[in-house]
Formats: sequence, C-alpha cells, structure tokens
Amino acid sequence: MNLNWLSLQLLALTLWAVVAQATLQDELRVRAFSNPHFANVLNDNQLKRLASTARKESSWLDIKKGELLSPVLVPRQIGSPGYRATQDLIVTTLGQLGYAISWDNFTTATPMGDIKMSNIIATKNPSAAKRLVLAAHYESKIVPGGEFIGATDSAVPVAMILDIAKGLAGLIDKQTDSDISLQMVFFDGEEAFEKWTSTDSIYGARHLAEFWEHNPDPATVAALSGATEHRPELERVELMVLMDLIGAPDNMFPALQIPTADLFTQLSELEKRLHGAEYTSRLYMNTAMPPGAASVEDDHLPFVERDIPVLHLIPMPFPKVWHKLSDNAEALDATVIADMSLIMRSFVASYLRLHV
Repeated sequence: MNLNWLSLQLLALTLWAVVAQATLQDELRVRAFSNPHFANVLNDNQLKRLASTARKESSWLDIKKGELLSPVLVPRQIGSPGYRATQDLIVTTLGQLGYAISWDNFTTATPMGDIKMSNIIATKNPSAAKRLVLAAHYESKIVPGGEFIGATDSAVPVAMILDIAKGLAGLIDKQTDSDISLQMVFFDGEEAFEKWTSTDSIYGARHLAEFWEHNPDPATVAALSGATEHRPELERVELMVLMDLIGAPDNMFPALQIPTADLFTQLSELEKRLHGAEYTSRLYMNTAMPPGAASVEDDHLPFVERDIPVLHLIPMPFPKVWHKLSDNAEALDATVIADMSLIMRSFVASYLRLHV
C-alpha cells in the first residue's frame, strides 16, 4: 500500500465536507446494501454470546502458538516455503468448513521477470445472489537485509479472516437466507518488487478484478451448473471489506472511502456497543477524521474503479514497523488482535443477520 495525504486548510475542508456529503448521498441512492443499519441488529444478549465465544476461542489467534496465526508469522515471499504453507492453511481451514475453493492462477510481468501468482477465493453457498467479501493479501514483501515476515502486513488480517470463518461456522451453516453469502479473497502480489507504481503493485487484485468483471468465479459456475448464462462475479459483490496492517498497539482506523462512510459509522456504533459492555479494551474507529480525508493505495483500487463499494480497514498512521524487518511477532499486541477479532466477528454476524 502507498500513502498520499491531502493537505487541507480549514476553509477548504469545510467546503469539501459539504460536497462529500452530497456525493455520498448520491452514491448510496444507487447502491442498495442488504443491511445498511447493522449496528443494532444484534441485541445485547447476542453480543454477549459472541464475546463469550470469542474469549473461549482466543487461543486460535495466540501470537506464539495460535493455530490460525502462529503458522503465518513466517516469511511469505512468493514461492517460499512459508508462502506455500500459508496457502495450505487457508485452503485446508476453509475447505473443512465447507467453503468452495477457487484458485485464480496467473503469470505476470514484474521488475524481477515473469512470476507465477495465485489468488485464493473461498465462497460459502456460491449459488447465493450476493456476496459479502472479506479480503487481505497473504504474501509478504521482499525486504533487503533479512527475512521480512509482515506480521501486521498481512499475517494478522489473514488469520482474522480464518478466525471469522471458523468462529461463526455454526451460525453461518444455519443461515436460512441464501440471498447473500460470505466470500473470502486472499490476494497475491500486493507488494511492489521495487518501487510502488501502478504496474508494480497489487498484481493479484488487478488480475482478479479484471477477470471477475467479465466472468463468474468457477465456484459459482459449479454451484449453478444448470444455468445456461452466468453473471460476472463482480455483479454479485455487494460489499468488500479489505483489511491490512492490523495488530500493532497504535492501530486506529479512519473512513477512507466516501461511498461506504455510512457503513463505517455503523461499524463505529457497533464497536461502541462492544466497548460499552467492556468486551473490548478501547475504541479503534477514528470518527474524528472526515471520510475520504486521506487515501491509501491498496488491493481495493481495481474494485473501486469498477464501482464496487469497499470498506477499507487500514490504520492511519501506519504501524511504526511498516515495511521494516521488525514487523514480526514482537510488534503485535494480543489485546488489539482479540478486540479486532470480536469487532469483525460481530460485524459479519450483524451484516448477515446471523441467528446468534
């Protein structure tokens, strides 16, 4: 990801906010979300049950020995043993939970020559008409001078997505509404090989967005085998939630995308309920920064360019260990990881209206 701050003076910021609000309303008029007011879908007892379950299952995300986090706290450069092991963990975990697995394999030109990459897509109930997509990249950057792990970038987001799938598995399996399903995307090739440019970055996201713009996902085709025509997969994506750089002690998340600013507000209200009940240690959503006041180049860009709404959860400022060899297990905060796990489990359960 690459950071570009917008330098705004007070008057300009005020004028911008008026325009932004009008733009937001225009966007929301044409985009209908299944559950735009999800913050209060679950009652207090249901949130209590989610919190209790998350505490019992917190060992999955233990930094030293958690079955979902510890295995990915290794160097995951493309083609490396850690990269292959991460692929196996994703596919095995989600396959055992009943997700249909698709591979988006491709070879692309990079500053280091042609390189094979693979996006991994896992879809629950692929015959459903709409998708709530959770996404993160799973490879780690090549950093001179040592083996870069990328604990926040993005081992923790990958483990959190697996945690959501496993922690909510029973509730998702009992879901009777087949109109919207949960889909998980693990992008390859997010990091630049040399210097971040439009062509040396987000390789996997660019490839998948282009493919889905014109084609259905193979899992969708298999699930709807009797259909003679298939819609492009992008037409099924209602909302994408992209997570990155999570797990450092100072994580704070602003609303970066104007079209999903109202959903960010709902997420903030949901976490306030969790924090008010003392299920989390603090608040993480930064509502003081106006929506869209900063931009971050990340895997969401090819999808936003194709009018897919994205809730981009990346902290600002970036963690102090960003793209440093010190972005390892020692850079992580167990409380932050546990809090964010509960917040995101609660978000998915609320948005999908799971019977908690």
